[in-house]
Amino acid sequence: MNTQKLLTWITPLTLGALLGLYEILHGLFYVLYGTPDQERDYPLEIVLGLPIMILCLGGHWLTRRISHYNTRTIWITEAVLVGLVIYGFSRS
Repeated sequence: MNTQKLLTWITPLTLGALLGLYEILHGLFYVLYGTPDQERDYPLEIVLGLPIMILCLGGHWLTRRISHYNTRTIWITEAVLVGLVIYGFSRS
């Protein structure tokens, strides 16, 4: 596989989508195999992981389309977007 193509798919927003998928699977694990308290608390992770994953994948798809699949532009744009989200959460 070409390095350029790999870098086009592994970007900050796709890593955010993997974080959302992790939250979904983590919450699902504790809902299925956790103690009664954990079964009550962890469905929120599933509910919050879904929009994170969907927004990250949608943002990645939109960024790729707008930048005409230019790897450097995708990485710069997504790094700025992720940086702004992190900055916003740290300020709140």
